[in-house]
Amino acid sequence: MKRWMGWVVLAGLVAACDKKPEAPAASQVPAAAAPARKAHEAQPHAHAAPHGGWVESTSRGHLELVATRDGSYRVYLLDDAMNVRPVEGAGGTIKVAKGGYPEVTLAPVGDHLEGKGPAHTDEHLAMVVTVVQGGKPESVRFNAHLEEHGHTGAAPGGMERHDHTPLQGGVVAMSGDMHLEVLSLRSGEVRVWVTDDFRKPVALTGLKGKVEAGGKSVALAPEPGGQFLTAMLPPSEQERETTVHLPMPGDPEYFITFLLTPKDAAAAPGAKTEAKGSAAQVQEVTIRVEGGYNPGQVQVKKGVPVRLRFQRKDNAGCSEELVIPDFGVKKTLPALSETVVEFTPDKTGTFPFTCGMGMLKGQLVVN
Repeated sequence: MKRWMGWVVLAGLVAACDKKPEAPAASQVPAAAAPARKAHEAQPHAHAAPHGGWVESTSRGHLELVATRDGSYRVYLLDDAMNVRPVEGAGGTIKVAKGGYPEVTLAPVGDHLEGKGPAHTDEHLAMVVTVVQGGKPESVRFNAHLEEHGHTGAAPGGMERHDHTPLQGGVVAMSGDMHLEVLSLRSGEVRVWVTDDFRKPVALTGLKGKVEAGGKSVALAPEPGGQFLTAMLPPSEQERETTVHLPMPGDPEYFITFLLTPKDAAAAPGAKTEAKGSAAQVQEVTIRVEGGYNPGQVQVKKGVPVRLRFQRKDNAGCSEELVIPDFGVKKTLPALSETVVEFTPDKTGTFPFTCGMGMLKGQLVVN
C-alpha cells in the first residue's frame, strides 16, 4: 500500500520541491501545509470556498484549489477576508501524490492560475500547490476528493464546502475527511482535537502520536476525559514551529507542521456560572464576532439560564444576523456593538449557531 508522508514546505525549503525524479513514487511527493499566521490563530474564520474548491491557509492568506478528474486545475489567491488577490507576476506548480504523474505548471488566466495535466482515475489524491509571487512562496497540501466533474457536495456548482472554523481557538488542518485542530498553550501543553467531515468529535481510544518543537519530541495521547489529545512541551511565550505526528485513516505516517503562537488556557471549559442572591444561576459567555465566532464552541448546562454576549467587531454583511434554530433564536447583531441573547436550554446535545447566511458557524454544547 502506498504511504504518503506529510511535511511542511517553509520558505527556505521551497527549493527542495524543484527536484524531479524520473518516475516519482507517491511517497516522494511532499504533503505540505503552510505555517499558520498569527492573524489566523487570533481570530477564527470560516473557510467556505468562494469558487467551490478546497481552501487552506497560507503565510499570505489562503489558496483555493479547484481540480477535476480530467486533469484541469484552477488556483485562486485569497486574502484573509477570502477576497481574490491579484495574480499578476504569479506562477506555480502542482505536485500530485501519484507515481509517474508529471508536475503541473500554473500560469495566470484572468483572476486565477490555471494548469492542465493528465486525467485522473483516482477519486482521492493528495496534492501540493506552490505559488510564487514577488519572490515570496506559498505552499500548501490539499486532500482532493475528485468526482467525475469535480468536487461534489453542497456548494454552488455541485462543489462541497468544508468548514474550517476553529472551534477551540486553534488552527485547523485536514487529513482526508478528518479535521485536526491544534492549539498551543503558554504552559507548553499542545492540544489536538480530531473531528470528522461534519466537525463532530471522533473516538480517540487507542489514538497516539507525538509532537515536536524546539528540538523536543513528546508523546501525544488522549486526555482523561477523552475530548482531545495532549502533549506537554517546555513552556514558551514565543511563536514556534510545532509538528504533530498522528496516524490517520489511509495515511499512517501523517504529520503536519504549524507556526503556532502560544496562548493562555481558557479559564473554564465552557461558560462561567454566576449566582445573584436567591435568583437562579446564569451561565454567561462573551463571544467575539469578527470573521467568525470566538470561542467557536460554548459549553453550558441544561435547565440553567444562558446569557450570550455577542460582541460584533466588524460590519460585514454576513455577520449581522444570529440564528440558533434549535432554541428559536433569530436576532440582529448591530455592527460594532454588543448584543445579549438569553434563553434556557431545555435539551442536551450539540446545536449549531450561525450567521443568517450560514457562513459563520459555532456550536452550543448542552450537557
